[in-house]
Amino acid sequence: MHLITNTSDIYYLTGVRPHDPWEILILQMNNDEWIMTNGGIVLCDARTSALFDSQKYEIIGDRKKWEEAFKKYPELSTDPDFLTQTLREKIETYGVQLHMQKSPITQSRIIKTPEEIQKLRTSQEMNKKVYEQILPFLIPWVTEGEIARRIQILQLELGASGPSFPPIVAFAENTAVPHHNPTDRALRDGDVVLIDMWLIYDGYCSDMTRCLEIDKREKIKEKRDGLFDEIYSLLQNVTHEIISWAIPGMKVAELDKKAREMLGEYESYFTHSLGHGVGIDIHEAPWISVRSDEILQAGMIMTIEPGVYFPQGFLQMNNEKWIMHNEGSSNGSIFGARYEEMVLVDKNWLVVI
Repeated sequence: MHLITNTSDIYYLTGVRPHDPWEILILQMNNDEWIMTNGGIVLCDARTSALFDSQKYEIIGDRKKWEEAFKKYPELSTDPDFLTQTLREKIETYGVQLHMQKSPITQSRIIKTPEEIQKLRTSQEMNKKVYEQILPFLIPWVTEGEIARRIQILQLELGASGPSFPPIVAFAENTAVPHHNPTDRALRDGDVVLIDMWLIYDGYCSDMTRCLEIDKREKIKEKRDGLFDEIYSLLQNVTHEIISWAIPGMKVAELDKKAREMLGEYESYFTHSLGHGVGIDIHEAPWISVRSDEILQAGMIMTIEPGVYFPQGFLQMNNEKWIMHNEGSSNGSIFGARYEEMVLVDKNWLVVI
């Protein structure tokens, strides 16, 4: 038997999302048929017991009876990535011996069902609408924090249950930080803007990143804008080239490798992996990284998101041309850019959703 403690796995199986890892646990047969049978024992409390389908599960809604249930299964496998020390110690007080094993449920979630794919499509369509609606708010002196809060309001107004994480909104020098937290930094003419936004609709996430530049007036900023145009066009080309090139059966590590090759002289400024799976969780398998041994399979949904981030002092203009160097400089420019699409691995190719 396998002990399921991952709240996303529990939601995947039952449609009920626990709010803490001790609220709901599931015991399920550890074999190839367990996903299809949807059988198992749900350990919960009286408040949540009515939420489960009693035709599919044996419901134990009285915590006083948990010990009796655990006594039937003195040995259980469980995923160490979703087992807190407190929870482990509590379960072991029932005399249970736990064996650490990756969750087969988490692995099975990599391949989406047609119903899940439709939910993810709808979530991403909503995400794109929010992006279009936020653009008019990008005016001088609005802050990163104000835009981030406005994005979340727009998401809720369109019917999302909320963001999977607060959005990343970065202006100018802050765009060089891949996972920047919005601040009170105000938008100014000539700034580069990066918006990475996600939301949850009907239990499923979406994810996209876009960049743009505000105005083009001063000569020095026009020069910087020229480099931004070059970088952002390159990132868009890399993304769409990967999408058109990749096919099922290919190692996902090959996608990351090809993206880095296409970035050429800017490859060293690409400081994260190429992408990740999206589903119930905003970040889940497959992990699109050179270190991954996973294979592209039909039904996967994932992101392709190359980025380039120039730290301060690494850009300097010399004879009307931007060059990179390793010496810090107060004259150095600083910005970053990322372009992200969410894609479905279809039977024969990748499709943007």
